[in-house]
Amino acid sequence: MQFEGFKNQRQSVEYSFSLGKHELEVAYRKRLTSILKVIRFLLLQGLPFRGHDESSTSSNRGNFLELLKWYSSKCPEVAAVVGMNAHGNNQMIAPKIQKQLVNACAVETTNAILADLGDKWFTLLLDEARDCSVKEQMAVVIRYVNKYGEVIERFMVVVHVATTTAACLKEAIDSLFAKYGLSVARLRGQGYDGTSNMSGEFNGLKSLIMKENPYALYVHCFAHQLQLVVVAVAQANQYVIDIILQEMDSHFSETTTNLLINMSCLDPRNSFSRFDAQKLVRLAHFYEDDFSWNEHMLVEQELETYIDDVRSDERFEGISDLGALAKKMIETMKNCVFPLVYRMIELALLLPVATATVERVFSAMNIVKTDLRNKIGDEWMNDSLVVYIEKDVLNTVDNELILQRFQNMESRIMQLSRIR
Repeated sequence: MQFEGFKNQRQSVEYSFSLGKHELEVAYRKRLTSILKVIRFLLLQGLPFRGHDESSTSSNRGNFLELLKWYSSKCPEVAAVVGMNAHGNNQMIAPKIQKQLVNACAVETTNAILADLGDKWFTLLLDEARDCSVKEQMAVVIRYVNKYGEVIERFMVVVHVATTTAACLKEAIDSLFAKYGLSVARLRGQGYDGTSNMSGEFNGLKSLIMKENPYALYVHCFAHQLQLVVVAVAQANQYVIDIILQEMDSHFSETTTNLLINMSCLDPRNSFSRFDAQKLVRLAHFYEDDFSWNEHMLVEQELETYIDDVRSDERFEGISDLGALAKKMIETMKNCVFPLVYRMIELALLLPVATATVERVFSAMNIVKTDLRNKIGDEWMNDSLVVYIEKDVLNTVDNELILQRFQNMESRIMQLSRIR
């Protein structure tokens, strides 16, 4: 009987130890997944994690612990692996664990954005503002056209800057580009407000970037410019049209105006009534290096063929804006038939005519970093903002990616069990 027992591997010490270890790993995965679900909920709602008193005798231990407690009370499977039922010193509820999981969520969200961007052109939008603790924060947004022809604006990061000088902002951007593997050479636009540190002709941020890449064309936010025009006219306390025109000319630069006039020739409304091949040829010259010498020679011929084709194609009837035109080009595969025209459409869509997305970042910052949370760290705030603002991206990120990133941040006592 002893000999038969010896031959039975399921009764061996090694097997029993292995079985017990596997059960611990399964419980560890369930516990970690349950905690991650709680964290994702709090992040998506922009809610604080910590409580004023998190002791076991407190009536309110904060959103994280209270929500985890509620979740375990409603789900026996969760209750079996969290809290006092967790093995030894492995409850996984410490603030450090929370921050690491939040960081993993933010990193995977950003990676999903970068994967969607790929090696495409993009535009840089940014602005700076002070948070509730009077720290200067710079918000960075990128704008690009995805593979479906859709214009996408995504928040990348908010970073604390010591000063708002152009040199300091440029240094911060260079650091961010290096971190995310972005290249200044792929920039095709810059969108900021009109302050001298941003738009200065000689030492402004836009000038520093254009020294490296002359095709990163700068556009002063149209909403800001129009506001300046209205304010100037109102302060003049005079009527109708000369003052308005004068203010328009002073705030809207000649380069920007010419660029927009040329781009407007791509407008699909009224059966492409504004189409002008010569102006679109001039548009291609704004981006000299994005069209080869041969392409510059062929672009006019392609434009003439393109306009005849789309005007005779009923699928292009009723299209009212450039974004819809780009999507229809992708759907009908005319982006492959007319690649030079689609390249112009893509460049036109990249032009940052407004910085509303960046302004919304600061609105979100006021939700995440409140007077009661004014001691929140820069990294913790940024991670929270990335997930809160880009929640639709986070919702596409599988829990497994986040858990694996968390597991690899440092050496863990427990290992994640394999999914079967």
